[in-house]
Amino acid sequence: MGRAAVPDAECRGSALLHAVQLALNDNHPRVAKRICEDHLRAAPDDPDAHRYLAQVLMVLGEHEQARTIAIRATEFAPDDPRAWSDLGRVHVLSRNLRDAIVCFEKAVEVDPHYADGWHNLGLALRQTGQTERAFDALKQALIIDPTRAESYLSLGNLLVDAEQLEEAIGCFERAVRHDPALAKAHTRLAQELSQRGEVDRAESLFLRALSLDAGHVESWFGLGRTLEDLGLAEAALSCYRTLLQRQPGHALALGHYLALAKGEEGHEWLAQLEPALDRTEGSAEAKALMGYGLTKWYDRRSRFRDAASAGTKANAARRQATGPFNRAGMTGRIDAILAAYTVEFFAERRHLGIGTDQPVFIVGLPRSGTTLTEQILSAHPLLHGAGELPDLARLAKQSLEGEDVAPWEAAQYLDEEMTSRRLAHEYLSAMRRSAPPDCRRISDKQPLNFFHLAFAALLFPNARVIHCRRDARDNALSIWMENFNPDQTYATDFGDLAHFTAEYRRLMAHWRAVLPLQILEVQYEDTVADLEGQARRLIDFLGAPWDERCLNFHQQDRAVQTPSRWQVRQPIYSKSVGRWRRYREFLPELESAFAAMEDD
Repeated sequence: MGRAAVPDAECRGSALLHAVQLALNDNHPRVAKRICEDHLRAAPDDPDAHRYLAQVLMVLGEHEQARTIAIRATEFAPDDPRAWSDLGRVHVLSRNLRDAIVCFEKAVEVDPHYADGWHNLGLALRQTGQTERAFDALKQALIIDPTRAESYLSLGNLLVDAEQLEEAIGCFERAVRHDPALAKAHTRLAQELSQRGEVDRAESLFLRALSLDAGHVESWFGLGRTLEDLGLAEAALSCYRTLLQRQPGHALALGHYLALAKGEEGHEWLAQLEPALDRTEGSAEAKALMGYGLTKWYDRRSRFRDAASAGTKANAARRQATGPFNRAGMTGRIDAILAAYTVEFFAERRHLGIGTDQPVFIVGLPRSGTTLTEQILSAHPLLHGAGELPDLARLAKQSLEGEDVAPWEAAQYLDEEMTSRRLAHEYLSAMRRSAPPDCRRISDKQPLNFFHLAFAALLFPNARVIHCRRDARDNALSIWMENFNPDQTYATDFGDLAHFTAEYRRLMAHWRAVLPLQILEVQYEDTVADLEGQARRLIDFLGAPWDERCLNFHQQDRAVQTPSRWQVRQPIYSKSVGRWRRYREFLPELESAFAAMEDD
């Protein structure tokens, strides 16, 4: 049989869509607009032409006109789910999410098998915090079309929000499989794998994404971060330069570039950045990101006055973006932990968990020497450093599903042997992911796990803890100058840092008194002064034979995913000891905040 004839109207609609897409692909939205308008003069009742014109008007920023045209499309074709879905997209781009959701719901009411409508509904619901409904909508889109890469991406992002990381990675892998040419699918998978410590695989995926779309900014930044983790400074700088050529205002890339730049490279940005930090308008978070980079740039060149000024502005901007630290909340949390977890508490739960002594928890304040300690240990052939794992806190939170309590309270709710063993094995699976099979010990150097040591003790009653300590003022200055996650609100003010430090020390003193785990205290300054002596203490504590390779920790070819990545690739040095004194003149509040605190 010969090919069936296509109706003239369908041919015209297909031709119009093709012409509009060509113009948009060539970055000529005004040409696309003119094409739609010319078509509508000949066919003023064509709903497809109205739909296309509305989307083009959104590209041009003509939001009100776009909404009017998109509404007209639904009037001409009220039974076409595409018209309702396109109107919903106009509302989304106009930040009118309530009306957008109504339109997407109408689209799937008109046609329950319209996968685009379910997908768009899921995205809008996620933006309004309606997580469960968003899950349901995206799953429905995938039931209708199991090959939708975009829906797998969106579902994966929801799972990341819910801290279901393994399931999220599975979704991103499906997105890559179903659309191998979708650059952002490779990038999103790479980002999560990098967070999980699979840096080599992440690098490969970022490179693949850039081979598909050389202009994909997130891929350039992700590749730069990954190359930093691998110790490839020049290659990372090259990525940031390329990104900044394409998008000069990318604050995060600029911050990383300035922190890494050598010699006088980066000097050309100073005249632009310094006044930008003083302006009242603009994004506070962008100022913070640029300010932290500028702080490091000045610090590396011993321009301490300028570094102090940039750091002060960066931290002020971060506080503006995130709000102040809740000192009373921190004190209340520590009071509650001390009251809940006693010697008797742990004695009553000796039957929980599993007997392996493989896990090693390296804890302490950030920037207290945790990375250096793990680097020394991981140089030993029988020991492995897993990096900063999110899994202990994640499992504590997940174990409380249905309970309206904080993750540090998880140990109080853990009273079933089978549950404790299941959680322990799930944690071990994450810890062993990249470890050789014959490791005697594996370390998790998530510093803030000191909040969750009660939970760790119930899962692994034979685990060991290494507590890293450092001079309080040096530690505070190092934190204050670093671009930590915005939720670390204590990091932006020296008074807050002093309060946080005092409360953390109170908690660690309590753990030393009641925790049924072996704890070794390691002082950063002692390690700097006597590397071999402290390294031998560490290795002996973990029950491994001494190995000289621990003294050459800086020669390891391993990824390091913390701000200390460059320091631990050098031989031991003492220039960070007493570093706060270089800033005494320019940051007097640092000394005064810690004046009453004695090193324990």
